[in-house]
Amino acid sequence: MNNLYQLKYDQKKWSEDIPSPVNTLQFFITNKCNLRCKGCFYIHKLGNQEISLGKYEEYIQEYKDKVKKIIILGGEPTFHKSLKNMIKINRDFGLKTTIYTNGYNLDVFKGILFKDLDIRIGVYGSYSSEKPLITIKNTNIPVTIVYMLRRNNIHELMQTAELAEKKFNCSGFYISSIRDIALSGDYWKDTEDTIDMHDYYLIVQNFIDYYNGNIKKIHIATRGVIFTDINKPSISKCRFGNIFPDNEKIICPLDISKYILNKNLEFGTRECNKNGCVLNKIVLKKL
Repeated sequence: MNNLYQLKYDQKKWSEDIPSPVNTLQFFITNKCNLRCKGCFYIHKLGNQEISLGKYEEYIQEYKDKVKKIIILGGEPTFHKSLKNMIKINRDFGLKTTIYTNGYNLDVFKGILFKDLDIRIGVYGSYSSEKPLITIKNTNIPVTIVYMLRRNNIHELMQTAELAEKKFNCSGFYISSIRDIALSGDYWKDTEDTIDMHDYYLIVQNFIDYYNGNIKKIHIATRGVIFTDINKPSISKCRFGNIFPDNEKIICPLDISKYILNKNLEFGTRECNKNGCVLNKIVLKKL
């Protein structure tokens, strides 16, 4: 097991929100994508399959009393023609929706209410990489920019945060890192593209020390190694369920590359690693 590292921050500059993790159903609604990014954990499933709107609603009916939140992914979810209807179904059942997109089809969100909808745009760089922020057209919709760190884009992290603030109605900036389990077969094992967990902590700490922009919230993926005085490691049980266009189901999102399938999704039964869920996050709010 990797060591733990404490994130420190200036309490005159930041306050810390306490995330309240809830049971979450993740839908990979389409395998279609306009990109083939190196290190993508889903690349082996990309193709043309999609979840039909009818099947989507069936699943929502089945799990609506067990979850509080829906995450919609792909592929590239904005390519699904029924995305707006899926958002409406979630809303009708009182479920919050988060959508992860590469940002190349944001027009689909025009005219949508955002009170219970979070749009997250994933990028690998500011001006370079397969997903640079600069190529995504300006939008007034509230978005969170998700920066996926890997070895070749560390130097663009701060620049991307500054560009996000300048170019977008940026409600948050999320720092995480790729963990190429599709290649390594092990979350804790590094590849030539992934960042060592200790290095990841140092990069995040450096960012928090020197970031002087005005983005209201900085989200930091703990990756199972970072903690604060308020957000400490604790034993937890998996709160996720995942459904794919071919109707396959998994529990922990990390199982996607291990082909550990489940006929039925159960929440709060499978124990995470001793430091808690590797998908947990720390949220710092600018004072």
